[in-house]
This record gives sequence, C-alpha cells and structure tokens, in this order.
Amino acid sequence: MNEKQVLQNSFSNLIAFPRLEKANRNAKKQKRYRDEIIKFNNDLDANLLQIRDDLENECFKFGPYRKHWVNVPKRRLVMALPYASRIVQWAIYLELNPFYDRMMIEDSYACRKGKGSLAAAKRLQYWLQQAESKPGKQYVLKLDISKYFYRVDHAVLLDILGERVKDPKLMRLLDNIINCDSERFGLPRFMGPEDVEDEDWLFDRGMPIGNLTSQLFANIYLDQLDQFCKHILHIHRYARYMDDVVILADSKEQANEYLEQITRFLADRLHLDLNRKTCIRPADRVEFVGYIVTARELRLRKATVRRIKGAFRGICKLYFSGEMSKEAFDRRVASYSGMIEHCPNEKIKVRLNEIYLHAKTAAQEERRAA
Repeated sequence: MNEKQVLQNSFSNLIAFPRLEKANRNAKKQKRYRDEIIKFNNDLDANLLQIRDDLENECFKFGPYRKHWVNVPKRRLVMALPYASRIVQWAIYLELNPFYDRMMIEDSYACRKGKGSLAAAKRLQYWLQQAESKPGKQYVLKLDISKYFYRVDHAVLLDILGERVKDPKLMRLLDNIINCDSERFGLPRFMGPEDVEDEDWLFDRGMPIGNLTSQLFANIYLDQLDQFCKHILHIHRYARYMDDVVILADSKEQANEYLEQITRFLADRLHLDLNRKTCIRPADRVEFVGYIVTARELRLRKATVRRIKGAFRGICKLYFSGEMSKEAFDRRVASYSGMIEHCPNEKIKVRLNEIYLHAKTAAQEERRAA
C-alpha cells in the first residue's frame, strides 16, 4: 500500500483568493455566456470574497440542486449546482486531485490527465497480445458494480478521506458536500432510479451524478479496490475505468478465485455489490469502455457508434444555430475523432460528415426562411 502521506492545513490554501480565482476560471470554461455566470463575473471580486468569507465562517451552503433525466447510455438522474457552489467544488478539486492522483495506480483510467477510455482499451489490447504467446487459454474477469454512484456509502467515503485529510475544517466542508441535508442521492440495494418514489431515496448513500467532486470521490473510493487487487491479491493485469474493471487471469479457476475475494472485499470494506454484467469469459474478444478489444484490433461497439452519431447530431444543431461556440464544438469533435481514429470503423466517418453537412444545410434554409 502507499505510504501514509497526509494533507494538513489545506483549508487555508483552498479559500485563498488566487485559488478561488482559478476555480472560477475553470468553472466558467465553455459556459461563460450563461446568464448566471455573466452576472457573477460582473461583480467578481465581491462575489469571490463572499464565498471566501462564507467558507471561512463555515456557513457556505451547497445547492439547491437542479435535476434532469438523461438516457445516454442508460437512464440516470443528473444533478447540477448553482454557479457559486461549482466554484467551491473546483477549489476543492484543485486541492485534493493532485494529492490523490499521484497515489493512484497506473492502470486507473477515468477522469485523469493523460488517461481516458482509449488508453484503457489499448492497455487491455497489449495484455491480449502478450497472452497469445502464453500456453493455455487466458480468461477475462469483467466486474460491473451495481448502481455505483447511487450506492457509495457516505460514512465509508468520509472514513477513507479522513485517513489522509488531517485538516478538520476541510473535512467538515467535505462532509457538507457528501451529507447534504436537503437532498437525497442514494438508492436501496439492487434498485434503479426509475424504481423508487422520491421518499425512498436515501440520505446516507450516493453521490450526485454530474458533479465534479463526485468524479473525484468516485475515483478515491474505488482506489481502495485498486490497491487491494494490486498489493494484496497481486493482480498484474488489472485495469479500471471508473466502476468498470477488467482482469486477465491465467485460468478460469484463477479468475473465479479473484472474483470471490473481490466480491467479499467490496461488500465488507466498501458496502458495494456486483451486478449481473459481471462475468468470466475466454480472453479472445473483450467489450470494455465502449470498444470491442482483440489482440489484433480495436472496434467501436454498435451501441457506442449509435451514441456518437446521436451526440454529434445534437452538437451540430447547436453549433449551426449559434448556441455552441466553435471552440466547444471543436473540442467535442476532437474527442469523437480520438475514439474513431484507431478503429476500422470507416463508415462512421462518412456518416458523421453527412450529419454535419445536413445540419449546416438545414440551418442555412432556416435562416433564409426567417
């Protein structure tokens, strides 16, 4: 395990005016023309000083949350905070993320600089190529955690954070985010967000999907699993992208042994369950992070292609209607290109070009009609 490095006296760094200015710059990226952000930045110094004073006096309140449902890739409840709360989240992220990131394993790929889904898929492909030269059949163990964001145990998360964060004021601020007294984020075991009434949501479980700190906490929480697999079980070929995990084993028996010990660890330490997507299969063709991975090629899954086309259709409409800047549009296009360029999915490139031209023509005709 990692040496016990700790954070002390971090709260004063977090509320320093230059840190809050940087947090504001990050929070408003690609969103600067929204009304609440324009209003906030019109009196920036006064508003940041108010945030600093509220944090110093421990009276800052997160929320209220705005909620909306999304259906990609599955139905999820997404929650958004007011702008001032997002600035504080960025200030927390800037303090905690560099500290925790340097202690995470190399093969943790979600929400980390220089990582991402393509890097995760390529790492798995490298292992599959190595496996071809080994005698016997290799097996892949795929772990899928049941309703992960909705099931994170607040007491366990605060215990994990408290092992390294030794600043009482910062811990109370983190508690303020995690244990929101006005909003429920959690679900009962084995239930989805569409299965429960409002009053059945839980106060002591879950994290709001869509929040910057939720991404950070999610990685910190499952780093416990990473460290267990790497340093207790001594699994070499292990990769995680948020709550999706792949493990390569030398035999089906070894994969089952890993699964048994991991299931017990998740239940005992993290109070999490694996769902029915968890499986053990021959390691010749593996679906992971939106790709079909073999030793010879990466190919986008059909569901991934559908999501890319749907999302691209949406951003083209926003771009040509003037609701999205060229900078934001180019950034999104670059992310899709990064996924596609390493795959033999030539038809999708043609289709995306058709979608682009169709959206451009439709916008031009709309303007002429107006």
